Amino acid sequence: MNRRPGNGWFRILFLLAMIVMIVVVAVGIGIYRSRTVVLELALYSGNSWGVPQNFAYAIYDRAVELFEQRYADKGYRVVLRTGTMYKDYSEWFAQLVLKGKEPDMFLILEEDFNTYAAIGLLERLDTYIENSDLSPAEFFSNALEAGQYQGSQYSLPMGIVPSFLIVNNDLLDSLGLSLDLDNWTWEQFYNLCEQLTADIDGDGVPDRFGVEGYDWHHAFYTNDTSLFNETSTKAGFNPERFAEMLQFFKRLHALNQGVLIRDGMFEEGKVGFKTFNLSEYRVYGSYPYRILRYDTFDWEAIPFPSGPHGRSKSKLYTVQLGMSSRSRHKDVAFEFLKFISSDEEFQYQIWEHTNMLPVNCSAFNAIYDSGIMQRDSLRPLDRRFIESVMENSYIDPDFKKYPVIDDYITQRIFTIIAQDEDIPKGVSSLHQLINELLEDEYSVRTLTR
Repeated sequence: MNRRPGNGWFRILFLLAMIVMIVVVAVGIGIYRSRTVVLELALYSGNSWGVPQNFAYAIYDRAVELFEQRYADKGYRVVLRTGTMYKDYSEWFAQLVLKGKEPDMFLILEEDFNTYAAIGLLERLDTYIENSDLSPAEFFSNALEAGQYQGSQYSLPMGIVPSFLIVNNDLLDSLGLSLDLDNWTWEQFYNLCEQLTADIDGDGVPDRFGVEGYDWHHAFYTNDTSLFNETSTKAGFNPERFAEMLQFFKRLHALNQGVLIRDGMFEEGKVGFKTFNLSEYRVYGSYPYRILRYDTFDWEAIPFPSGPHGRSKSKLYTVQLGMSSRSRHKDVAFEFLKFISSDEEFQYQIWEHTNMLPVNCSAFNAIYDSGIMQRDSLRPLDRRFIESVMENSYIDPDFKKYPVIDDYITQRIFTIIAQDEDIPKGVSSLHQLINELLEDEYSVRTLTR
């Protein structure tokens, strides 16, 4: 059987072409792998405010999309690790840390931040920030402060949630009561709560009340500046001001005659004031949730009243992201953290996809200038009011055992009130207790360095 003379050469050329193609593909894959950096980001579903949040991961999907587009020439990719509920996140993440398998970047719960910074899990960001074009002036200052531990930056904020009071205007009007916000003090607040508190059904116990959710922290920070000294090694509060706070809180607490104000009584029109935050306001101040809970009376947001030696202040909640000190791609991880916290285009999306405000000042200005709040049918939220609330906000202290010490303080305060103890003596004993607890904290901190 005769063969055509060109068949052999054709097969040889075909094999050579296949070999060249395989080599090119292999080289291409090698180059791609060498250029591509894949980061992991751990997320939780839900939030710390307990309000509805549809499409919880949408904002992070958007962040990844924009980031990968921005750095397409460098081949950066971000993979999201999702599926863990907020209430389970801390334990789930701790297990990853113990196995040395935590992602490059992760959301940080407020109660975990101090611990992660203290044990060295979080990478310190000071040098990265100094060597970048990231400017602290781009942020609301308190948002950055929330990511600091012992003077260094360990995380960057993505969104913020300021807190304030809301008032049932219709209830006050029905009783002939009015607010004087130019002289909004503890005394005026107490007098209004006293007049609001009443036994409507005549059973001998009150069933209409002054305020829901107000605790000693709200009173303390409106009359003093700090519970601890600058190094968090001793109690730093003013004893006289603390005694004023206890006396005021005791009087306010006594109005309820031991009746616990259950959640939801404000919505029922049975309470004049309620502690609130922006996340709740975004949901319950807009359609359709407004119809479900807060559309039967007129209400508005107001600041907390100031004490005799302080000014109106309230807690600022933040969502913080950090990177693992064990990440193999720290420079790229920082680029993502910087992007998600300072890129104006992405920060504007915070309003679109979450119940928070952006931490970027330019994005915040753009939101108010755009009229988007009216588009969302949101109850009016005065710009000067919300800026003032954020400027005069506080964040929780940043040392490891603060949550434990805070529980001790709360228990001691309620013991002083419930047992009608002498307040100056009670403050003195509390001061001593705090110093003893802090001394133990300092010893632990020193040994772990």
